[in-house]
Amino acid sequence: MDGNPTGPQEERSNGGRAGDTDSLDSQHREEKINILLVDDRADKVLAVETVIAELGQNLVIARSGEEALRRLMHQDFAIILMDVHMPGLDGFETAALIRQRKKFERIPIIFLTATSTDDTEALAARGYCLGAVDYLLAPFLPDVLRTKVSIFVELFKKTEQIKRQAERLREIEAQKFKEQLSETNDRLEAETKRNRFFLLSIDLLAIAGFDGYFKQLNPSWEKVLGYRDEELKASPFLEFLHPADRESVALKIERLKTGADTRYFETRYLRKDQSCRWLGWTAAPFPEEGLIYVFARDITERRSAEEQIRSLNEQLEKRVVELTKGNRAMETFTYSIAHDLRAPLRAMVGFARALLEDYGPKLDAPGQEFANRIVDSAKRMDNLIWDLLSYSRLSREEITPVDINVQVAVDEALQRCEREVREKQAEIRVETPLANVRAHKGVLVQMLTDLISNGLKFVDAGVKPRLRIWTEASEACVRLSIQDNGIGIASEHHERIFRVFERLHGAEAYPGTGIGLANVSKAAERMGGRVGVESQPNQGSRFWVELPKPSVHKHGDNPAGGG
Repeated sequence: MDGNPTGPQEERSNGGRAGDTDSLDSQHREEKINILLVDDRADKVLAVETVIAELGQNLVIARSGEEALRRLMHQDFAIILMDVHMPGLDGFETAALIRQRKKFERIPIIFLTATSTDDTEALAARGYCLGAVDYLLAPFLPDVLRTKVSIFVELFKKTEQIKRQAERLREIEAQKFKEQLSETNDRLEAETKRNRFFLLSIDLLAIAGFDGYFKQLNPSWEKVLGYRDEELKASPFLEFLHPADRESVALKIERLKTGADTRYFETRYLRKDQSCRWLGWTAAPFPEEGLIYVFARDITERRSAEEQIRSLNEQLEKRVVELTKGNRAMETFTYSIAHDLRAPLRAMVGFARALLEDYGPKLDAPGQEFANRIVDSAKRMDNLIWDLLSYSRLSREEITPVDINVQVAVDEALQRCEREVREKQAEIRVETPLANVRAHKGVLVQMLTDLISNGLKFVDAGVKPRLRIWTEASEACVRLSIQDNGIGIASEHHERIFRVFERLHGAEAYPGTGIGLANVSKAAERMGGRVGVESQPNQGSRFWVELPKPSVHKHGDNPAGGG
C-alpha cells in the first residue's frame, strides 16, 4: 500500500485509537514517548499497533519513507520500527537518509519484514550496517518485540531526564559563574579555561584515568589537601591515600575498570603537611573512555563526631555496667538495711504493747498517750519500709505479662480489702463483664488493692464510701476505672500524686506512707500501660489504668487467673 505524503498524521495512544489524545490531561501527554512505525501495509500496522499498545506510549504511523522523514523533522522519537519493502523509498534507503542527519543518527531502528528470502542474511547485514539495533522476521513474538521497544522507550526517558537535569545544572552554573565575574581578571582567565562546574563546585570533583593518574581536578582539591594542581597530577592518586587504605581502594578501582557499578568510598587522604582528611567520594567508571569520574566531599568533621560518639558510647556502656553492679549492690544493701530496721521496730512495738498491757493502769494519761504514739509511729515506719521495698521490687524485677482475667484479679483485691470495706460499710459496684488484659497477675492484684484502698480512705468523715469498678475496651488497650465519692483532687495535683512521698494531706487526717499511688504508676509502666486520674475537689475521683489487650487465644484457652 503506497504512502500518502499529503495525508494527515496518524498517532495512536493507549489502545491505538487515532485522535484520542485530546481527552488526556496535559501531564499524561507530556509523559508519553513517541514511537515511529513506518509501514505501508495496514495489516502489519494493526499487528504492531496491537503489540505496542500495552506500553501506553504514543505510536506515530508513517505510510512511506518520505512521510517518515517529514515526521522526524517535527517530532522526537525513542525508536523507529521500519518495514524493509515499501514503494518509493524502501526501509534501507529511508534509514540511510535518516543516518545522514546528526540529529537522527542515534535513534535506534528495528527493521520489521514479513519476507524471508535466500538473501535474508545479506539484507539483515545491510540493516545492521545502517545502524539498526535489530532485524526481525514475521511472524515475530509479541513479547519479544514489546520488550525490545520498552527498553528503548525507557532509555529515551532516562536520556531526556538527563538532558533536563544537565540543562538545569547549566543554568545553575551560569548563575554562579556570573556571581564570580567581579573577583579578579586572573581568576576570570583561569575560569574560562576550565569547566565551570569543576571550578565553582564546593565539592571535590576530578577525572582520573584507568592508568591511575588524575587528569583534571577542580580547585577544591588544593584547598582541602594543600597540593597544587600539577602536584596532584604528577603522582598516582593512590599515593595520596593513607597507607592503610590503599590496598582496599586499589581492589575496588580494579573492579570499577571492568564496568562495575558506581561505588562510594570513605577513605583517609594525606595532606601536604602529612595530616589526614577523611573524604567521602563516589567513583563512576566509563570504560569506553578509560576514565573514572570522582565526586568527593570533606567528611573529616563528621567522622570526628562519629568517633567521639563511639567513644562516648563505649564510656556509657562501661558506666552502665558499673551502675548495674552498683544497683545490685544497692539492692542487697537496701534489703539488708530494711531487714535490720524492721527488727528493732517490731521490738519497739512489742515492748510498747507489753508496757501498756502490764503497766497501763499504773501510767497516767500522758504516759499512756506516749506509749500509744510509740506503737503508731513504729507501725508507720514499718509500713513505709515495706512500701519502699515494694516500689524497689517493681523497679527491678523481671515482669512477664500474660493474659489475665480481670474479674478474678478484682475479686482477689476486694478480698484483701474486706476488713476495711466492712468497717466503713462501703458500697462497691463491679460492672460485669470486665474485659481481660495482658498483665502480671500479682502486680495487677496489688495495684487494684492500692486503688481500692485509696478510694475507701479519702472520704469525708461520716460519709459512706461508694466505689464503682468497670472496664472499657478500645482497639489497642483496655481502660480499667475505679470511681469513688471521696474528697477529690485539684487538677494541679493530678500528676504530683503519682510521685514517691507526695502527700496532699497530713498523716493524722488520712494515714498512709505516700507511696501507694507511686507503686500504682510504676506497676502500670512496667506492664506496658499508663495511669491517670480525673477529679475535682469535693466531687470524687476516677482513677484509671490503661493496659494492653490480651493476645488472641485458640478455642478452649483461658486467660491466667481462671474464669
